[in-house]
Amino acid sequence: MKVMIATGGTGGHINPALDLADYIKKDNPENEVLFFGSNDRLEATIIPQKGYPFSGFAIKSTAGGLKNKVDSLLSMLKTRKACLDLLKDEKPDIVIGFGNYISIPLITAAHSLRIPIVLHEQNSYAGKANVLLARYANSIVCCYESNLDQFPKEKFYLYGNPSASVAKDTKINPQLLSDLDLDPNKPYVVVMLGSLGSSSVSKVIDDAIPLFSEAYQMIISIGKANEYTYKNKEKKGIRFVEYIDGKHALKGSSLAILRAGATTIAEVEAIGAASILIPSPYVPNNHQLFNAKALSDKGAAILLEEKDLDAKRLADLVYSLMLEDKRLEEIRTNARSLAKDQAAEDIVKLLKELCQHG
Repeated sequence: MKVMIATGGTGGHINPALDLADYIKKDNPENEVLFFGSNDRLEATIIPQKGYPFSGFAIKSTAGGLKNKVDSLLSMLKTRKACLDLLKDEKPDIVIGFGNYISIPLITAAHSLRIPIVLHEQNSYAGKANVLLARYANSIVCCYESNLDQFPKEKFYLYGNPSASVAKDTKINPQLLSDLDLDPNKPYVVVMLGSLGSSSVSKVIDDAIPLFSEAYQMIISIGKANEYTYKNKEKKGIRFVEYIDGKHALKGSSLAILRAGATTIAEVEAIGAASILIPSPYVPNNHQLFNAKALSDKGAAILLEEKDLDAKRLADLVYSLMLEDKRLEEIRTNARSLAKDQAAEDIVKLLKELCQHG
């Protein structure tokens, strides 16, 4: 089976696609996986580093004013012609789109060549690109029941996020705390605000540091593009890192303070982590709020919107939760009950069926 995947823009699109690619290869080492994306965004670096063939094109974002949208449309039309040649050369058995405007030229080209198409929607509120492309897809794999209202029922598969299949096997890293010169026998709270970080939430975290109890330790992942500089760095039992393996950090934590991106949610569920979710209000369609509500409504996380966030409220919430072992365990159990941790396996089975039936 030869699979071409369109993905890019952010880790929320790229990481699940890579996790699925890894499982496709694990299922059968003779399977081939190729990637398509933009030549000047995150995917152009990350995917080749993972060892997968990558075809990058100059595709402009749809964000911005009228001129930007016109430029984006022209770049997509130009790229679509290149995609037709790419698909004719590579002859994939099936094409998968992981959302974002980047997937539009490849998916529409694949449709014109009658190549089977699968879309993957990571968020509880579907992105515009996937809604637009749904008419061309043979199947649409989703992560939330709410997606059923957004896509044709006959194409809908509630299989979940491939990253959950990876996260379910996460083991506690016994060296995680000692490597940071923290006490391995003392509970810890981990703060992760996305791979790039969040300056707005970081400011609140910084203000809350003097208020956090020393009964627990904290690991704060700053993020690779965070413009905020923490001032309260000297408090005992708190460590700052630019990046930390999210799955291992979640697995050993008593509590996590997180954004509500799709992959983060999938990992929280698969691992069964107790979390305070602070959705980013700066994403399309406010989809992180919908992601977070899907958990909080079922007692699987605590939702704290950024507009309601302040240092004292956050510190008080963390303190009260860390005193309630029973409540934390209930949150973990509820999160775990929502996990779709066979997602990668189920998606690969679907791909095989579509390839067999054309």
